[in-house]
Amino acid sequence: MRVMLVTDNPDCLAAMQAEIRASGATVDIAEVAAPVAGLGEKLKAAPPEMMVIRVADAAGFPYSELTALPDTAPVLMLADMATPEAMAEAAQAGVNALLPAAVAIAAFPQVAAWARAQHRATRELRARLKEKEAKLADRIAIERAKGIVMKLKGLEEDSAYHEIRKLAMKRSLPMRVVADQIIDTATMVG
Repeated sequence: MRVMLVTDNPDCLAAMQAEIRASGATVDIAEVAAPVAGLGEKLKAAPPEMMVIRVADAAGFPYSELTALPDTAPVLMLADMATPEAMAEAAQAGVNALLPAAVAIAAFPQVAAWARAQHRATRELRARLKEKEAKLADRIAIERAKGIVMKLKGLEEDSAYHEIRKLAMKRSLPMRVVADQIIDTATMVG
């Protein structure tokens, strides 16, 4: 597994590498000393399978920088100290697991597997949420267009829906596109 280490203490990189290897994990470690300086470019150049962030205090990490990074690999944060507020901020920024450093390094293979599973589950949920939001937006646009057609043509709800559907089929367009066209036209005229 290719792991990128990020730390606020460059002096602990060698010790972390040794501890992770001693845990039995087979890893290829790419070292990064500064918390997020140039991290985006390094991630693009050589995307890791996992990012491990090692900090003394989780509250001091610049999470806003982490949210700007691509969501390509699980993020495991190891901290000596973490308040509930820092844990919440880390979760919002996309950290898949935040654990005490000593515990996580000792059980690194299991912790890494957990972080990967959490990352997969989170990405899956985000994709499903995005799909549901798109379907809801489609439904809202179609309902709005249906209201416009009902008002303009004096039709019942079902008849207005069928008018939009018929127009979409005639133009070989999705109903959402036709609904948006109806809404745009009504907005310009009205």
